[in-house]
Amino acid sequence: MGRLNGKVALITGVASGIGRSAAELFVAEGALVLGVDRNELAGNALAAALQTDGQFQFFAADLSTQAACAATVDHCCKIHGRIDILYNNAGIAVIAPFASTDAETLERVMAVNFKSVFYLCQQAIPKMQQQGSGVVINTASELAIVAQPLYAAYCASKGAVLSLTRALALEYAKDNIRINALCPGPIATPMLQGEFDQANDPAQAKQEGIATMPIGRLGTPAEIAQVALFLASDAPTLMHGAALVVDGGKTIF
Repeated sequence: MGRLNGKVALITGVASGIGRSAAELFVAEGALVLGVDRNELAGNALAAALQTDGQFQFFAADLSTQAACAATVDHCCKIHGRIDILYNNAGIAVIAPFASTDAETLERVMAVNFKSVFYLCQQAIPKMQQQGSGVVINTASELAIVAQPLYAAYCASKGAVLSLTRALALEYAKDNIRINALCPGPIATPMLQGEFDQANDPAQAKQEGIATMPIGRLGTPAEIAQVALFLASDAPTLMHGAALVVDGGKTIF
């Protein structure tokens, strides 16, 4: 028996990296998965690769707007009748000095990384209340706990996700809804590689990133997906408002 048999999971940011790994794993564990991403080509390619005969479906949306978040949750409930797991994984990173981070950049980072989480929770949690149970997993970051130069907007957005998670966990614990944050460290994803590629020497930037990891390597999307699976399962019944740091020991290094 899969650990998520019969559960309906909405996962954002499934086009690549952690979201794609989580979608694959959740499907393998028996969940009915609605994967969401603004990259329609990659999302449809994932659906074709999984060949699930309806167990995985893709929905294209740019979750930076409240309307798109509402449409996404409505679509999930329309095709599956419920939503048991909301995994807010979509995110972007912008590397820029604080002084030159303009209003447009800040708004985009906050819209994707924080506002989408806020609005999707606002839409999904009432559905979970009606059902009598639910699980929300919000992707924060190690940078919600520690800091890094040139990441002011990103740190702010992920710190907001972590604080929101704690506030919602308290508000909805009585409704049998578990809401927790997942805080990955450096993970070998296309997004992180894109950050390395912005450096004058991408190979050196990658080695410097690895050097911050006590385990001597970057994490993998599959490793984060396994922790997300644990949070989504029925196992952690006492976890409410937790921040699970999964970073190979970076934040204690």
